Amino acid sequence: MKKTPQGLLIALLLAPPLTLGAACGSPPPAADAPQAPSVAGAPEAAPAPAEAPGAPEAKADNRVLADSGLGVGGKLRAFQITNCESGEEYCQVCRYGASPKIMAVGDLDDPAFRTDLQNIDAVVKKYGEDKLKAFGVIAEIHDGKGLTPKEGREELIAKVKAMREELGITIPVVVPALEEGGGNEAFDGYYNITKSRTLMFADSRNAVRYSATAPSDLAGLNAAIVEVLGGGSGAADAPAEG
Repeated sequence: MKKTPQGLLIALLLAPPLTLGAACGSPPPAADAPQAPSVAGAPEAAPAPAEAPGAPEAKADNRVLADSGLGVGGKLRAFQITNCESGEEYCQVCRYGASPKIMAVGDLDDPAFRTDLQNIDAVVKKYGEDKLKAFGVIAEIHDGKGLTPKEGREELIAKVKAMREELGITIPVVVPALEEGGGNEAFDGYYNITKSRTLMFADSRNAVRYSATAPSDLAGLNAAIVEVLGGGSGAADAPAEG
């Protein structure tokens, strides 16, 4: 029987046991990172407050504004009106649906606004009521702000009816409907009316394509109508005499 040399036997007995990691050439496992000591009485971070269910989101004011009314690129928005002829309350913008439409806003006592209504009525008849719609809105203009008329509405509505008959116009002339708290926020707060004789023309998507205040003629309006309708019968008739 072959004997093991004494020195080799002693070295084997004294050597530390090999681990699997050492045998595979892997580094020994690192010690766990020390935990930060807790401070007695330290307050825990408060959770982020939850939003109240149903809370309305803040909406950015992305309107396109002109000096008065909405500018080109703005958009007509729904608001309730009272039809001065029938007394019916509804949304005129909605009723006209996808038809291109003219919206003219002014003071009933402004003679030039009455002439605008005559001219717009003539434009609608020229292009055809099946292709183009229009309506007038009576507002009170005070200190550079056009607002829903509140006082004497029955008398005002009667005056509007008489004006339509006197001018011989067929387009509806309306007043913004009164809400419970008074006024009409959808009109007063959105449309930015600062002057009488504010005209806006919108396409089938209610995007404003023409905007003017007290225009000297309707050449720009006609050009916008022709572009939207894809053709037309030419320039508008001469402005009606006031």
